[in-house]
Amino acid sequence: MASDTRAEAERSVQFHTRTYASEHREALERDHWGRSALMRDGEVIAIYDAGIDAYDAGMERFGQGNFATQGIGTVSVGYRVVQTID
Repeated sequence: MASDTRAEAERSVQFHTRTYASEHREALERDHWGRSALMRDGEVIAIYDAGIDAYDAGMERFGQGNFATQGIGTVSVGYRVVQTID
Protein backbone atom coordinates (compact mmCIF):
# COMPACT_ATOMS: atom_id res chain seq x y z
CA MET A 1 0.00 0.00 0.00
CA ALA A 2 2.80 2.43 0.88
CA SER A 3 4.42 1.87 -2.53
CA ASP A 4 1.11 2.78 -4.22
CA THR A 5 0.96 5.97 -2.17
CA ARG A 6 4.57 6.80 -3.00
CA ALA A 7 4.01 6.17 -6.72
CA GLU A 8 0.89 8.36 -6.65
CA ALA A 9 2.81 11.16 -4.91
CA GLU A 10 5.62 10.91 -7.48
CA ARG A 11 3.13 11.10 -10.37
CA SER A 12 1.54 14.15 -8.78
CA VAL A 13 4.93 15.86 -8.37
CA GLN A 14 5.78 15.18 -12.02
CA PHE A 15 2.37 16.43 -13.18
CA HIS A 16 2.62 19.69 -11.22
CA THR A 17 6.23 20.25 -12.29
CA ARG A 18 5.34 19.84 -15.97
CA THR A 19 2.19 21.93 -15.67
CA TYR A 20 3.99 24.75 -13.85
CA ALA A 21 6.77 24.82 -16.44
CA SER A 22 4.55 24.57 -19.51
CA GLU A 23 1.54 26.66 -18.50
CA HIS A 24 2.34 29.00 -15.64
CA ARG A 25 6.06 29.78 -15.27
CA GLU A 26 6.40 32.64 -17.75
CA ALA A 27 3.50 34.73 -16.44
CA LEU A 28 4.18 33.98 -12.79
CA GLU A 29 7.88 34.85 -13.06
CA ARG A 30 6.99 38.08 -14.84
CA ASP A 31 4.35 39.14 -12.31
CA HIS A 32 5.20 37.39 -9.02
CA TRP A 33 8.97 36.77 -8.89
CA GLY A 34 10.15 35.60 -5.47
CA ARG A 35 6.69 34.66 -4.19
CA SER A 36 5.09 31.19 -3.88
CA ALA A 37 2.19 29.58 -5.70
CA LEU A 38 -0.38 27.28 -4.15
CA MET A 39 -1.40 24.71 -6.78
CA ARG A 40 -4.04 22.04 -6.99
CA ASP A 41 -4.94 19.82 -9.94
CA GLY A 42 -2.53 21.74 -12.18
CA GLU A 43 -4.13 25.10 -11.45
CA VAL A 44 -2.66 28.04 -9.56
CA ILE A 45 -5.07 28.64 -6.69
CA ALA A 46 -3.36 31.62 -5.04
CA ILE A 47 -0.05 33.49 -4.73
CA TYR A 48 1.64 34.14 -1.37
CA ASP A 49 4.63 36.17 -0.25
CA ALA A 50 6.24 33.18 1.48
CA GLY A 51 6.29 29.46 0.86
CA ILE A 52 5.16 28.71 4.39
CA ASP A 53 2.08 30.86 3.83
CA ALA A 54 1.21 28.89 0.68
CA TYR A 55 1.73 25.65 2.61
CA ASP A 56 -0.43 26.76 5.55
CA ALA A 57 -3.22 27.88 3.21
CA GLY A 58 -3.06 24.58 1.32
CA MET A 59 -3.31 22.59 4.54
CA GLU A 60 -6.26 24.67 5.72
CA ARG A 61 -8.15 24.64 2.41
CA PHE A 62 -7.38 21.20 1.02
CA GLY A 63 -5.73 19.02 3.65
CA GLN A 64 -2.55 17.03 3.59
CA GLY A 65 -1.63 15.46 0.27
CA ASN A 66 -4.10 17.47 -1.79
CA PHE A 67 -2.01 20.42 -2.98
CA ALA A 68 1.46 21.52 -4.04
CA THR A 69 3.51 24.66 -3.57
CA GLN A 70 6.01 26.16 -6.01
CA GLY A 71 8.57 28.90 -5.50
CA ILE A 72 8.29 31.41 -8.33
CA GLY A 73 11.51 32.38 -10.07
CA THR A 74 13.68 30.84 -7.42
CA VAL A 75 16.03 27.91 -7.65
CA SER A 76 13.87 24.96 -6.76
CA VAL A 77 15.17 22.63 -4.10
CA GLY A 78 12.30 20.35 -5.02
CA TYR A 79 8.70 20.59 -5.94
CA ARG A 80 6.74 19.16 -3.09
CA VAL A 81 3.41 17.53 -2.77
CA VAL A 82 2.62 17.47 0.89
CA GLN A 83 1.66 13.93 1.70
CA THR A 84 2.54 11.43 4.39
CA ILE A 85 4.19 8.37 2.93
CA ASP A 86 4.38 5.42 5.29
